[in-house]
Amino acid sequence: MNKIKFYEALYTSCSYIVARRKSIVLPILIIVAGIVLPLASTMLLKGSEFDNINSAVILLGIALAIGGAIWLLGRVNGKGEPFHTEKGKFLVTKTLSYDRSRRSEVLKAMGSGNLEALLAVPTCEVSALCLLLTMLDDKSFAAAQLFEYAELEYRELSRVTVIKG
Repeated sequence: MNKIKFYEALYTSCSYIVARRKSIVLPILIIVAGIVLPLASTMLLKGSEFDNINSAVILLGIALAIGGAIWLLGRVNGKGEPFHTEKGKFLVTKTLSYDRSRRSEVLKAMGSGNLEALLAVPTCEVSALCLLLTMLDDKSFAAAQLFEYAELEYRELSRVTVIKG
């Protein structure tokens, strides 16, 4: 099950779904907070009774700065997330697992374009069948592809299908 191939097929089949990077403002703010927090604590809390608090705040600041930097690198270097240009929202991707006996139900719901029926099919913990589903939060757009786990790999059982759009 390859999400990158799924996304590429989705981008080519729907002109209004594009790869877009999320904003870098929040990671930058976290980095700034990670830098400012230790500086402010050393200026405000002076004296030997505050040494442990200063050390903890410095450690927290370093952790925030490193975490923010990693997050920023991911946002800058990533390929982007599926974005619906007409609605102006990012798509949410889920993986749903089904028992093999549910194959016809899932394929029928995908073929009919009925998202509610697809989400109503009972899931299970065993990932014999996996549905890669990406949709908007309000369920006004959805696309899916069904995979079957066989011989130590996921094999495609369907094409990328726009269920609702």
